[in-house]
Amino acid sequence: MLKYLLSYEVTPCENLPAGLPPQPLVVLSPVWRRPALTIEYQDGGTETLEGRTAGGETCDVRVFWTRANPQGPAVCLAIGGDGGLIAIFREGGRETTRGRAFLALAGSLIPGDVLALIGPPPPAEMTPLLLV
Repeated sequence: MLKYLLSYEVTPCENLPAGLPPQPLVVLSPVWRRPALTIEYQDGGTETLEGRTAGGETCDVRVFWTRANPQGPAVCLAIGGDGGLIAIFREGGRETTRGRAFLALAGSLIPGDVLALIGPPPPAEMTPLLLV
């Protein structure tokens, strides 16, 4: 898989009043894209993520492996559009909604269909040890 750089920014909007300045994200896997992503927690609660544009329209949620530095661990990241994500959490009869710029997913929370596309976390890049 050829990795590439994605610039992700959330403009200040109703969903996220402070926004998020441009973030360079190295994409290390295929990108899973759908209108929504549902995460099931062990306690029975679910969280549905929906992508948003700055204008409030829905857009795809994108999920892929990335990392902050070449030697660091890979992180499964879910992002929306330039309006971020809407996270709808349901537990029992309660429902709460909040805006998020992105969401990092623990390995145990990555749905099977997402994992089938993006694959396992890529290993950290090895850099040669320089002896001086």
